[in-house]
Formats: sequence, structure tokens, C-alpha cells
Amino acid sequence: MMNLSTVLRLSSKRSQAQSLLVGSLSVLGLISGVLVSEVVYAQAPGDMAQYTRVARQIEQQRMQDYAEVKQIMGGTVPENVCQRRDTPQRVQEICERFENTSRDIITRNGMSVPKFNEITRYCQQNPKPKECPR
Repeated sequence: MMNLSTVLRLSSKRSQAQSLLVGSLSVLGLISGVLVSEVVYAQAPGDMAQYTRVARQIEQQRMQDYAEVKQIMGGTVPENVCQRRDTPQRVQEICERFENTSRDIITRNGMSVPKFNEITRYCQQNPKPKECPR
């Protein structure tokens, strides 16, 4: 016959085992998420080639728009100029145009904006993954 202290010890051991199992599964889930995302990118070179093509086109547009904003702003472009409240109307229009043009470039090249953003976040890791554009 089991007494209360034996039941409590078994219950405590079971609780510890469950906690360990849950903790292990959580860590395993995090690790596998990282590994799965790396494997997905490693297996999808077409996505990276497409992303690189899109990113270069967007960067060309950004450089043109930046030069235009720099001229309007008198040679100095404040950080986060598109989010500032005191940005001149013409600069706000350029910011909006850039956002729309970027979205068009992404979709015109057969990619979704969420997928582009996902790969961008992936490529912003430190150290930068080797398959990402330099």
C-alpha cells in the first residue's frame, strides 16, 4: 500500500519529468525551426536568385529616389525621413512612390511581399548567411 509521501514523491518526479519533456520539446522546436528555415533556403536557390534580382531593382529605385530627396532637402537627408512628421510634402510623395514601386517590383517578379520580407529578415542575420546577396 502506498502512503501519501510515496504518492507525492512519484507525483513530483512525474512533474519534473513532464517539465523536462516540455522544456526539451520547446528547445527542440526552436532549434528545428532554425534548421528547417536554413534547409528551406538551402533547397530553394530559385527563391534566392529571384530575391537578389528583386532587391537589386529596388535598390536602384531607392538610390534614384534618395538622390531626389537629397536635392529637395538641401543636401542632407535625415534618418527615417519617410516617418518624420516635418517632412516636406514632395518628399512624402517620393516616399509613398518608393513604397508603391517596391511593391510593384516585387509582385512583377513573381514574388509576394511577405516572402520578400521573410528572406530580407533571414539575410539580415549576423553572420549573414552565405547564400544571401552581398
